[in-house]
Amino acid sequence: MSKIPASVEDEVARHFDVRDVVYYEDRVEFLLKDLSPTETGSPFRRLYERLSGLGLVPKLFRDDNELKLLVFQATWRPINIRLRYSLLAVTLGTIAVSAWIVSDGTASLMSDLGIKLDVATSILLHLLGIVVFLLLHELGHSLRWRGKYSVDLLIPAPPPPLGFGTLGDLLIRERPFINREEAVEVSLNGLLLGLLAGLVISFVGLLQSIPVSSDVVNAWIREGKAGMLPTPLAFMLLEILLSPGGGRMLLLSPLALSGLGALLITFYIAMPVLPWDGGHLASSLSGGRKAWLEWMVVIGMILVNPLMGAMMLVAKLLPSYPPPLDEYSEIPVPKRRRGLLLYVAIIMISMPILQ
Repeated sequence: MSKIPASVEDEVARHFDVRDVVYYEDRVEFLLKDLSPTETGSPFRRLYERLSGLGLVPKLFRDDNELKLLVFQATWRPINIRLRYSLLAVTLGTIAVSAWIVSDGTASLMSDLGIKLDVATSILLHLLGIVVFLLLHELGHSLRWRGKYSVDLLIPAPPPPLGFGTLGDLLIRERPFINREEAVEVSLNGLLLGLLAGLVISFVGLLQSIPVSSDVVNAWIREGKAGMLPTPLAFMLLEILLSPGGGRMLLLSPLALSGLGALLITFYIAMPVLPWDGGHLASSLSGGRKAWLEWMVVIGMILVNPLMGAMMLVAKLLPSYPPPLDEYSEIPVPKRRRGLLLYVAIIMISMPILQ
């Protein structure tokens, strides 16, 4: 005898033309009349909203040449709250250490110029810059998530010169996405709002930066006191726009460095590897997961930045992220084109340029 009530047949029949029904102990399988993938998105979403209130979950998929729908009981397990808070605490700790290293280094360089830096204030500004970026990134996700939202897993990273204290987040949900459209909206909104935060923080931080003679900068580089960082394209353009010129360069303020870090983190989590934001975007926009593309990105990242590449490899080797509940429906063409355009723009804007 099936655990699924027979009344589910009426609910499914309100949204789809049912050809056959088979009951199993823990699920019900419906054979549906064939429909175009452009016609099934809205009825499936409405069915999901109806069934989820009953503790049931539908799943739409193609089985060879047949269109099928499964209905089963929701058994989502929330991610361990201790794991969430532990990763949050470690992430905040590594960001704080990064803020101290950046501020102390900047104070040392400014002392060479006879300028005193308030290290405590600089630590706070750098810390807030990264944290505000992460919070707005998460806010972007939550605005498009249908249902109860919980913060994704924040991933700590080493402080400078190896990182900025965090590698951003892993987009791991307590239930699968309803469909590819939801996956694109949630992923894209987080990246866009985080990118906007990074640009604003970078602009304000560059306004606080100190013009320095290029001769002094070159001397610092020769002595190992300073170096050139991989710079996101948008940050480089802002730097050129605000540069004083006349043979002078900007000594980046701790807040400007947090903005630069935010843009680099955005580029990293936009990479098309699950469970990164970019992985959800790429797989949803292309109609399915592309393992070959993920491996190319992971290997390329290992060659360019072994630390980040290793973190990406570990994430890729985690248990496979489940596909959307609606694996059949297609994203409307206008939304897919807009999503692809925005995704490419995010990568281009945040792409690091070696100076």
